[in-house]
Amino acid sequence: MKVLIIGAGALGVGMGASLKDAGMDVDFFAKGDTKAAIDADGISRKEWFKDIVVPAGQVGTYDDYAALPEDAYDFIIISTKTVANAEVSEKLAEYAGCMKEGCKIIFMQNGMGYEAPFMEFFEDFEIYHSRVITGFMKTSGGASVVTAHQAPVLIGSIYGYDNEPVQPIIDALNQSGLPAEIDEEISKALWAKLIYNTTLNPLGAILGMSYGELADSDYAHSIMDILIEETFDIMNRAGGVTYWNNADDYRKALFDDMIPVTYEHRSSTLQDIERKQKTEIDTLTGALLNLASNCNMAAPMHSMIYSLVKALEEKF
Repeated sequence: MKVLIIGAGALGVGMGASLKDAGMDVDFFAKGDTKAAIDADGISRKEWFKDIVVPAGQVGTYDDYAALPEDAYDFIIISTKTVANAEVSEKLAEYAGCMKEGCKIIFMQNGMGYEAPFMEFFEDFEIYHSRVITGFMKTSGGASVVTAHQAPVLIGSIYGYDNEPVQPIIDALNQSGLPAEIDEEISKALWAKLIYNTTLNPLGAILGMSYGELADSDYAHSIMDILIEETFDIMNRAGGVTYWNNADDYRKALFDDMIPVTYEHRSSTLQDIERKQKTEIDTLTGALLNLASNCNMAAPMHSMIYSLVKALEEKF
């Protein structure tokens, strides 16, 4: 089967190496130095699980949608930053001839609501979501290392469609050593990840701290307590459901179980700030604030965190 990965960042490269190792045909949409690096050196996924090295020439790269092969792809993985989704959706729709009949689009992104631009061009039965809480970090253009792993990759339809069409991706990831499962209730997992990301990522970016450093700071800990409380209030009012009944249960799981296994991880939001790039704050904290507004709720701590990240972005 053939996969196009749009977004050759740390996660995209890690996924591409995994799928290629399992025997899938993998192409990337990548530009500039990233395309050049993949063409020259290939791709790799190292550290956790087994090390995978894919030599140069064994994965394809494209920097022009018009050049994508016709009737080629069984799956398209979207792993760009969510700020690119409006442009990516429009371009992919324009050159949709690259998609085979029955091709599925799988989002591997942070936040909530990022699929909205795609829904203007594609049907909901073509769209699948994933929950990825494995940490990836780029060490060079085509080299990705796994810095943390908390739970299997989950993939499913939030619209209630059959998940069997994405089983080949699940099988390939497992074959490569990266645990993955179908999730018939993927919305619960997406809410869980949103709570996790909005509690840790923006605050870590503002303070320049890893997840473990945040947990070790009494001051940061107290901020996270408030963020979690606000998020559960918003989720409950909006009709969302996740694995924990209340904020107290979630706090215990976060600090006792989740953060210890990702202690050294530096969030993608922090990495973006350090590289002086725009972050995904609008589909993380921004998505929560939109829900709060729709429910006529205030979320003062999240509002402050959002404004601080936006203030950091203004310097770029």
